[in-house]
Amino acid sequence: MVSGSFKKILGGVLLWTAVSFSAVLVDRVVASVNSEPILESDVKMGMLFYGTADRKSLIEKLVEGMLLYQFLTGRGLQVSQELMDETLQNIAKANKTNLEGIVRELSREGLTLQDLRRFLERELLATQGLTALLEREVKVSEAELELEKLKAGEISLVRNIELLVVDKREGERLKRLFDPKGSLEELAKAMGVRLERLRVGRGELVEVLDKGVWKAGVGELLMAEDRENIYLAKVLSQEEVRGGRSLEELRQELMSKKMEQRKTELLERLRKNSFIKIVQ
Repeated sequence: MVSGSFKKILGGVLLWTAVSFSAVLVDRVVASVNSEPILESDVKMGMLFYGTADRKSLIEKLVEGMLLYQFLTGRGLQVSQELMDETLQNIAKANKTNLEGIVRELSREGLTLQDLRRFLERELLATQGLTALLEREVKVSEAELELEKLKAGEISLVRNIELLVVDKREGERLKRLFDPKGSLEELAKAMGVRLERLRVGRGELVEVLDKGVWKAGVGELLMAEDRENIYLAKVLSQEEVRGGRSLEELRQELMSKKMEQRKTELLERLRKNSFIKIVQ
């Protein structure tokens, strides 16, 4: 049984769920893709890695990963030793242990560090490697973006601001420390208060501050006050949003959709042109 929960880090953090195996692992071939084997140890590692006991679905996932791995290695891509070492260190750090601790946990499950390295190599290439490749190949045209903007609906404006809120009782101290040539971040540290970075629409701030923020130009520093607080704000930028999403967010959403479609098409082509055998 894995003590606690392993974690994997491949750009984000996913739980390596504890799964118990009572039988001794026999590293037999459970499937092959173009004569390259998927082993029982790969299945067991996948169960830990993805937190699933659904053997059939997992083997299908491993087959897809192998198809992508073979395709990408055929294109000259590979996982660098530096990335592999960094990933292993991140796994250990996330679990508050070291590499020796990971080896001990694997040993309890009948697995080795080599099993983990082999699994991670395929996983990293089939995820990060494929993403890097598709990001170079898939483009979003201006025409596609304009169509996406129309689908998203009504335009509204938002402003990105830095905001410092100071209690009025600290007004005299604020006057002494305020430097019009300095940054709000430096002023916040000197005052011992938090600097907020906000993305706001019209009418979302208290009235006196809202008026100032929407009257000021981009890059301008403004001051406003009410009965309780003094507000210092700097307008960093302004952008259009449609359906609550900025133009860049719309572009990224469209890019993600196109990349997922390209991945699906690629897997269908690879399956069609490959020899896959499931032994189980």
